[in-house]
Amino acid sequence: MGLYDGARARSLRLQAGVSVEDLATAAGVSPNTVRSAESGTHQPRPRVANAIARALGVPLSELFQPNQRLTLRDVRWHLGLTQAQMAARIGVVRQRISQVERGVAGVRSVAAWAAAYGLTAAQWVSAHKASRDLVRQKVAAQTHKRRGTQ
Repeated sequence: MGLYDGARARSLRLQAGVSVEDLATAAGVSPNTVRSAESGTHQPRPRVANAIARALGVPLSELFQPNQRLTLRDVRWHLGLTQAQMAARIGVVRQRISQVERGVAGVRSVAAWAAAYGLTAAQWVSAHKASRDLVRQKVAAQTHKRRGTQ
């Protein structure tokens, strides 16, 4: 995903005067998990990112890189939900969440979907467009790669 900003998390931890071990204890994770997240070795799972943010006493958004267009998948990830859980929230099947999050399908009620993702309608539309653009970029890169190998 590449959105978790380990350097920012480390900076916040140091500003708070907290050791890796103390943060890990407060967050309910191992010190190695905190070190991996701060160094960028691994992107923490939503539960871990949420726990670190709570332990540092900051909003989860403080631990993520600014000025990046979030996709619907990113937003769901920040909420700590699986596709199945989001589907249950909205009242659709999981496959529908996958299609919408990839930007290959639209929705009838933007307001209902936006509410489920905790976004305004405008924010949801922007995240949906970012999702679609990301898929298009991946397809273009794969097409370019195949053409270059022929």
